[in-house]
Amino acid sequence: MTSGKMNQTKKHNIKASLLLSFFFIFPAHALEMNKPDVNKPELSKILHLFAQNKRSTVDFKEEKHAFYLDEPIKSSGYLQFSAPNNLYKFILKPEKISQKINGNTLKIISANRTHTVNLDEHPEFSIILRAIISLLSGDHSALKKDFKINFKDKASSWTLLLSPHNSYVSSYVESIKMVGNKNKLTKIIVTEPNKDHSITHLYNHR
Repeated sequence: MTSGKMNQTKKHNIKASLLLSFFFIFPAHALEMNKPDVNKPELSKILHLFAQNKRSTVDFKEEKHAFYLDEPIKSSGYLQFSAPNNLYKFILKPEKISQKINGNTLKIISANRTHTVNLDEHPEFSIILRAIISLLSGDHSALKKDFKINFKDKASSWTLLLSPHNSYVSSYVESIKMVGNKNKLTKIIVTEPNKDHSITHLYNHR
């Protein structure tokens, strides 16, 4: 009886980890951050710059590292954002897959099938999508609602470290780190509690 429950728990954790790896997850680099200060004027300025850009496209290269993988999963393609909450990810390599988010619905389209996911039913990985959309839309209130915020600004770049408020979500996603320059997001890093991680580099903004 106990063994069956443990196996079910293990399967659930692996399934959740696979879902996490499917859309925006990235690596853990130790970084000394300032104390939480969601009202930093520097952060408000950055978010204001993002809010001015209603549409954007950027290329990406991504690696997923996990305990169940012999080697990292690598993918590349491009992302498109349209305010306020439409985010499209087009994977070109290793195979063509498109992932489209409209509000709370994620649609995954491959050559053979289309799969629709209600993001409200999967807070353990929709939190990552909300973080990205909240940043790109410049929504400070949404970020404060979902995360504890650490922001560090340097002359050449800024770093935003987000930790989920929800204890259930934080059991799957420990932190989300975003790095950028002005209103250009250049790297997204997500760390899971077991230290599985992925990293996505964003470039060729247009």
